[in-house]
Amino acid sequence: METRISDLEVFAVDARGRLARIETRLDSFATKADLHRKLHGMTWRLLGGASALVGIMYWIARTVH
Repeated sequence: METRISDLEVFAVDARGRLARIETRLDSFATKADLHRKLHGMTWRLLGGASALVGIMYWIARTVH
């Protein structure tokens, strides 16, 4: 009895290896929740910075003649 690997078995082993590599790569991508959290944080930082600038400009306009 000859032990010969068929083309289909070779394909299955190769496909399993490719899927494992794809899953590993996909694990490193950000999720929708991660992106939402980052965007929310950046929005509040931008609003805080803009508010600080408005406050400084108001103070300058009121005190410097």
